[in-house]
Amino acid sequence: MSTLEEALAEHFGLVRFRGLQEPVIRHVLEGRNALAIMPTGEGKSLCYQLPAMLTEGTTIVVSPLIALMEDQVRGLQRRGLPAACIHSQKERREREAALDAASRGEIKLLYVTPERFRVGSFLQRAQSLRPPLLAVDEAHCVSQWGHDFRPDYGRLGEVRQALGAPPCLALTATATPDVQRDIRAALGIGDAEMFHAGIERPNLCLSVHEVTSAEQKIDRASEVIERVGGPGVIYCALIRELLRLEGELQRRGFEPLIYHGELSSRERRDQQAKFEASEDGVILATNAFGMGVDKPDIRFLLHWQVPGTLDSYYQEIGRAGRDGAPSLCELLYFEEDVSVQRDFTEWANPEVAFVTQIAEHLAAEGERIQAIDVQMLRETFLLKNRRDGRIETCLNLLETAGCTKGELGRNFEWVRTPSADEIRTWIPDGKRERDLRRLLAMVQYARAERCRRHAVHEYFGFDGPDGCGACDLCLDVATWLDAQLPAAARRPVPRRQGPKNPPEAAAEETAPPVLRGDWIEVRGHGPCHVTRVHSGRGKRIKVDVEVARDLRTRSFDLSRVKWRRVEGD
Repeated sequence: MSTLEEALAEHFGLVRFRGLQEPVIRHVLEGRNALAIMPTGEGKSLCYQLPAMLTEGTTIVVSPLIALMEDQVRGLQRRGLPAACIHSQKERREREAALDAASRGEIKLLYVTPERFRVGSFLQRAQSLRPPLLAVDEAHCVSQWGHDFRPDYGRLGEVRQALGAPPCLALTATATPDVQRDIRAALGIGDAEMFHAGIERPNLCLSVHEVTSAEQKIDRASEVIERVGGPGVIYCALIRELLRLEGELQRRGFEPLIYHGELSSRERRDQQAKFEASEDGVILATNAFGMGVDKPDIRFLLHWQVPGTLDSYYQEIGRAGRDGAPSLCELLYFEEDVSVQRDFTEWANPEVAFVTQIAEHLAAEGERIQAIDVQMLRETFLLKNRRDGRIETCLNLLETAGCTKGELGRNFEWVRTPSADEIRTWIPDGKRERDLRRLLAMVQYARAERCRRHAVHEYFGFDGPDGCGACDLCLDVATWLDAQLPAAARRPVPRRQGPKNPPEAAAEETAPPVLRGDWIEVRGHGPCHVTRVHSGRGKRIKVDVEVARDLRTRSFDLSRVKWRRVEGD
């Protein structure tokens, strides 16, 4: 056993490396830059975690999601490995304690979001650490060609120079040639060696099931659940569609889990924990679900609506079949759904004049700015379509540029007014057209008449097969299912199924008196089924319910009504 394998066993309890892990780790330990493109489930995180344990100092890891950072840090700490994360949901004393521990050499891995570097005091402390390595996870976020562009990721090249230009390891699951070039340029690692594991996942059957109505989509989703059994994920682009699908599946005897951004953080953790612990659970989710999910046995993954890019589609289906066993990945293609992604593209690319309008309006409010919320801005600027997402995009751009602080409607502050010239730099020429071309590539994949894998390989710059034997254009999907996935006897998933002790809630959270899916009786209204629990402060907990006697939807503040928990039928 080599010294590196001994370290792998000592720190992580593993006996061998997978895929490209070993060559990437050896390259990083030599103090050289690297760009690693490895499919979901191939163990990208080990490529910086093991080097961090074997080098002096604190490795800084940039990660896009707080939940993902927390999961990784918890996993490392359970192994007794010194790791910490710093983010906005931690109290100042906790952030300072983590930095002090890093300064004393007690922390080997320090996870942060890219936005953290906006804080001048943090950047100064990070500079003093002289990190031996800067790891950039989900590095496609650097690129405006990437499917999840984050402006603060684009500034990491400047951050790296401020940190003393340490060696950099950029990691992602998918990256087209354009995205690869952007990553190298933005991070200043033009000399980085490329480690590309390819995109082949032979155990995944790729399928597109075209439908002409919402009813046909429901029928197909039910058919897949009944036939494959699970565990399974159904991705929805819109929360309202997700909730509608949930209701339809419940009427057919299923009780799916759900995960989306309007649930409280406690509910999201609870739903994820139940899914990870289940043997045949089905979860309906927006694209907020997936990163950090440790479930290798997902047997089917459906896309309820067409995704916005082939990049995000391929990254999401990469979460299926990570155990190497067969899994079905199917897109339910409904022509009308393309308009949803077209709207998302337009909202992500507001005109300079619109951003300027929003900025000038907020700057002119003075002290009254504390009374403004997102809904008021929608009512002021979006008379025709108040679901339009441009307001949120503008607020994100203003925050990223340091023009605002805090959260609108709570502790919001106006810091400075940007010029029109500055705003133009936030929305590069041609980005909208590039985004629309990527949506077109996704639609072309759905309409392809030759091997699906060939289309995917071509998009990512590889020579692909002309016939893969594992897509709906190369074989009959029902025949593949019969050969690869034995028929399942579907068992409904209880709402409260899962571990008795799910991951601990954040210290500042308290358990709500009811959970989504509970039955309560409200005086004057009778039995009600809880469909949503809103986050609340103090004793105020607001719930949305479906009233059993008339099936109408109502909202109640439980601190203001007489109610009790009851057992549902």
